[in-house]
Amino acid sequence: MLNFMGPLSRRIAVLLAAICIASAVAYAQKPSGKSDIGFLYAFGAYVGPQGKGKVVSVQNETSLRAGDQLKLFFEPRSDLHFYLLHISSQGELTPLFPAEAQPAKVAAGTQLFIPAGNNWFELDAHPGPEKFFMLVSAQRLERLEELCGRHLALKDKSEAQSSADAIQNEIKHLRQQYKQLSAPAEKPVRIGGSVRGQPSSGAPGAPDVTPLAAEVTAPGFYSRTFSIDHR
Repeated sequence: MLNFMGPLSRRIAVLLAAICIASAVAYAQKPSGKSDIGFLYAFGAYVGPQGKGKVVSVQNETSLRAGDQLKLFFEPRSDLHFYLLHISSQGELTPLFPAEAQPAKVAAGTQLFIPAGNNWFELDAHPGPEKFFMLVSAQRLERLEELCGRHLALKDKSEAQSSADAIQNEIKHLRQQYKQLSAPAEKPVRIGGSVRGQPSSGAPGAPDVTPLAAEVTAPGFYSRTFSIDHR
């Protein structure tokens, strides 16, 4: 009996040690949790006659008309990667940020306006559904950047649709990948007529989207689609 138990005990001890080592290795290889991200953003449209119009918040299914203008503001609380893409009423996909040879990483506290300065996007005379895709991530989205870079460099326009499809499929993949994360928190935030007193366009009385800003916190990744009914 004693002779039998001795080897058995040793075998059990070896087995337990192996299990402990395997558990330690598995724990070490387990992906680290996604860190929370936080940022301010505002997406506004200037509607009505120039000089007599007003700035309204762009939400999902916002109805706008030809001549209405659009501008987006983004300010990260920490260094984040930011992406903005547009699909026109004619089905053309355009990566708006980052632009060609521009990094997607935005440093904490940077006040980013798209388009920059006094410029605004303006809806043309082609009605139809339009979409803006906004993605924010703690990690660089390398595959998305690669696809957007290829798209911007296209010389054969016959490949534009397949390229656009690949980008949209990657966005769907990212959303699927991160869908298990807890829902982001989004709330309006008052930041005055401009952010920390910075003029919105350098001209008195110029349209300003920053009063529409919302503050978002999310676990590592955030995406949103703005659908516009361009009439």
